[in-house]
This record gives sequence, structure tokens and C-alpha cells, in this order.
Amino acid sequence: MRVVWWFATLTVVSFATIILSEENALDPFKNIALTISAPVDSVVRDAASPLGDIYDGIADRGDLVRENERLREEVEILQAQLADQQDVLLRIAELEDALEVKTTRPEDQLLVASVISRDPSGLKRSIAIDRGQGDGVDEGMVVLSREGSLIGTVSHAFQDFAWIRLISDPDSAVNAQVNTTPTAGDEVLTPDAPATSDEPDPGATPAPSGAAPPVPVHGVAKGDLRNELVLELLPPEAPIDSGALVVTSGLGGNYPPGILIGSITTVELRPQAPFKKAFVEPSAGLSGLDTVLVLVSFEPARLSPP
Repeated sequence: MRVVWWFATLTVVSFATIILSEENALDPFKNIALTISAPVDSVVRDAASPLGDIYDGIADRGDLVRENERLREEVEILQAQLADQQDVLLRIAELEDALEVKTTRPEDQLLVASVISRDPSGLKRSIAIDRGQGDGVDEGMVVLSREGSLIGTVSHAFQDFAWIRLISDPDSAVNAQVNTTPTAGDEVLTPDAPATSDEPDPGATPAPSGAAPPVPVHGVAKGDLRNELVLELLPPEAPIDSGALVVTSGLGGNYPPGILIGSITTVELRPQAPFKKAFVEPSAGLSGLDTVLVLVSFEPARLSPP
């Protein structure tokens, strides 16, 4: 029964409020309520304004984060395109270098290869290339730099890659020669009439006047633990000076003759030493190799001692 009375009372009050509102009888009360609540509403709005700014800042930050992410993705795409273009230009330059070497050695067949690894132990001077037996690479083949200088030989060949022993490796030995210029006063004979004894041959033809032909001095270029290239077994009387070029001699059959190795930096002759020794600066930058040329047309003789 009480619930019915409460419901009836609320209904009557509601209808009375609606009628009074339609007749504008409640306007004085509304004005009083607005007058009382206006300062409170202003204070509440002022207090909530920083919170609104913070919310707007958070929303703006989200937009900035998304915009920065979009820009980062665009920059990444452009960088990838630039890297591809640079790689193409690098490959073109490598092929041009190989073509230039090919023109100087028209009888040779050269295979371009990229360096993919280096010996991780640090005990060996070796590099790995992305060419192997499947490309015709075999152990013992001679390897050149992009400019055509000697850098080493194939030590191990696998199906898809191969290891190259550099000439600076302690296990490397190359039969080499230094083309020296005879000193003034030395008698130089042409190959048509070589000297056969200490006495001058009356039938020998003197060399033409002007620059004297170079005299080859043979030695062995070896690597050492200090990452240097040393030319050993040089005759002590050989007139070798700094700056003289060192090339392969072709002796032994493991290298074709005439491939540039480097140049003499210093010459050493110790008292009572049977041979002279010289230090060689390799023409190729062995520490920064990225592309090499494998001389696949030359087959090492692998001569055995008599």
C-alpha cells in the first residue's frame, strides 16, 4: 500500500511541475538556481580546462607519433632505393674495372667475385668469395684485385664459395722478380749474344744507347706473422732500390709471369748474410678488398721437385 501512495505522490508532483513550467511559474526559481550555480560552474570549467588541454595534447601527440612513423617508413623506403642504386653503381664500377683488366690481358678468362667473409681467427690472412666449384673455381687458381694486381690463390674451393689465401699469409710463397736497372758502367748484352764467361764476347752486340733494359733479379715473396710481405733469397750484389716493382716470375708454374705484386719499400742486408732481403708494399689494398678477379683460364702446373 505504501508503494502505491509513493507512486501516486510522484505522479501528482510530476504533473504539477509540468503544468507550472508551462505557465512559466517556475522561472523565478530557475533564475535563482542559475544565479547560485553560475559561479560554481565557472570554477568547475576553469579547473577542468587544464585537463582538457592535457587531453588535447595527448590526442595531438598520438597524431604526431603516427605522422612520425609514416615519415620514418617513407625515409626507410627511400634509403632502401638509394642503397639499391649505390649497389648497382658499385657493380657497374666493378665490371668496368674487370673489363679494363680484361683488355690488358685479352688471353685470360677472368671471373668476378665478391668478398663475403674474412678469416675470423686472425691467424690466417684469408678471405672468402661467393664463387666456387659450380662457377669453375678450383684450388690453386690465381686471384687478382680489381686493378689486376696479385692478391693470392684459391686455397679451398667448395660448391658455392671458396677461400683465398692472401699473399701476406705466412703460408704463402710466390716466385717473384724485381726488374732492376743496371748501374752506369755495366755492360749489357742483347739476348742475341749472351755472355758465357767473364771475358767479354767479341761477337756480342752491345745494347742500344739510351735506357738500359731491366735486369731481372729473382726471389721469393713470402708473408709473415706481422702481416708484411718480404722478398727473400735475393742475391747480395743485386742492385735493388726502393720503389722498384716486384712481379711474378712464372718460375714453378703456379703463377703466370708478369703479374704485379707490389713495390720495394726497404732493403736489408745483414753482415755475413748469404742473401739480401727486401720489404714489399702490395699494390692491392689487401685489408679492404670487396671485389676480386679469379684467373680461371690459368691452370697451375703444381710442379714437383726433381
